[in-house]
Amino acid sequence: MTSSCRGVIAAGHPLTAEAGAEMLRRGGNAFDAAIAAVMAAWVTEPVLTGAGGGGFLLAHTAQGEDCLFDFFTQTPQQRQLSPPPDFYPIEANFGDAVQEFHIGLGSVAVPGCVAGIFHIHERLGQLPLGAIAEPAIHYASQGIAVNRFMAYCFELLAPILTANAETQSIYAPRGKLLALNDILKMPALAETLKDLVQQGPALFYEGRSPSRSSTTANPRGLPDRPSPLAVSSD
Repeated sequence: MTSSCRGVIAAGHPLTAEAGAEMLRRGGNAFDAAIAAVMAAWVTEPVLTGAGGGGFLLAHTAQGEDCLFDFFTQTPQQRQLSPPPDFYPIEANFGDAVQEFHIGLGSVAVPGCVAGIFHIHERLGQLPLGAIAEPAIHYASQGIAVNRFMAYCFELLAPILTANAETQSIYAPRGKLLALNDILKMPALAETLKDLVQQGPALFYEGRSPSRSSTTANPRGLPDRPSPLAVSSD
């Protein structure tokens, strides 16, 4: 007996990979799978990636075209902001070393991920975006179990994840940082993803959704949104 293989997915969490695999089972292409996995990772690998991040995608299309999509984060348009944005150090203890990181509004660049995946879907996607977002929405609303690696990351980054009430409500909802086998839920992200599917990426950068760069960063000189760049080469 022989079986066909429509693709292989590598990811940092089994549920991230499952989101991509589901798109292939539904008849989607590699780009549908990649977008689904990226969105899912915002829930399943939240301290490593997120809607507020950026990235690159190197694509080889069915027509033989090679494209590099650059949707990395953008830096502020102004070097000096007034008043200065909140920007302060925290220490992450890695056991054999302690490393200093800076957090606060001053550490934030303009996100590229949302604009990037919408652009890639428009160019190369096959399935409806609503279907592609379904796994991430399900994970965010229903919750996922914290695995050993996630729990380790949460401990390392505890000063960041508990820095304000908003992050505490996600990562320490009962006053204590989530640990192994606890359930991580992101209901606000689930609702945001639903809204993005219906209204498009402008909502994230200009509308009422959670990107506070719309209301706090832009008046201080940040660009409104990144412009995803697709570079084609032979």
